[in-house]
Amino acid sequence: MTSEPPATDNNPPSIQRIRRPTTQETVVEALQQAILTGHFKPGEHLRQDAIAEQMGVSRVPVREALNVLRAEGQLDYSPHRGYRVSRLSQEEVEEINIIREMLEGEAIRRAVEKLDEDVIDDLVVLNRQLRKAHRNNDLTTFIRLNQEFHFLIFQQAGLPRLMQMIEGLWRVANGYRSGVFGNTANRERMLEEHDALIEALEAGDAERAVVIMENHRNSAADTLLSLTSPEDDT
Repeated sequence: MTSEPPATDNNPPSIQRIRRPTTQETVVEALQQAILTGHFKPGEHLRQDAIAEQMGVSRVPVREALNVLRAEGQLDYSPHRGYRVSRLSQEEVEEINIIREMLEGEAIRRAVEKLDEDVIDDLVVLNRQLRKAHRNNDLTTFIRLNQEFHFLIFQQAGLPRLMQMIEGLWRVANGYRSGVFGNTANRERMLEEHDALIEALEAGDAERAVVIMENHRNSAADTLLSLTSPEDDT
């Protein structure tokens, strides 16, 4: 077995290069955050020049970022009206919920077989942090941690393509998350359901975990449906 030669002036140690995010990536992240937190609401039009001026960048990376979000389903585009935050019809909300039920149920069943104590501990910590964000009414942190909580479970299934599909379904509803999580009673209920889910996962009870997640998701979908209006169906 060969060892790496010691560092000398002629043989410096290898240094991992840190890749900085591109301007486009920075704009994408900023716009995603603005949509998640309700700064840009479903149906609201986005002006490229205003975004570019506010962020101190040219219109090119803004246009590229808008196209990325459009491809992800977070924005709609029409030639005469430009970009706007995607709106969901009630039929689309129900369809998304049905597909999520199938995909996330399978992810949980497979994840239970692979969960270890470290993952359970991480879920407990995340839910504790969620409670703190809830008490502080820190909606931005609550939304981020909630996604981390759920995706940590799904990732244990070890199915990257399944994970990509779930992530895509979550993204298309990002414009409504501030409305769903902005309700204090909703957040309190979600935290209790998280506790029950952790208990089921720790016990290795996959079917109970699936049922808890289904009820958890349906409650959020009901709230999301209440946020849609007849004009969203046109």
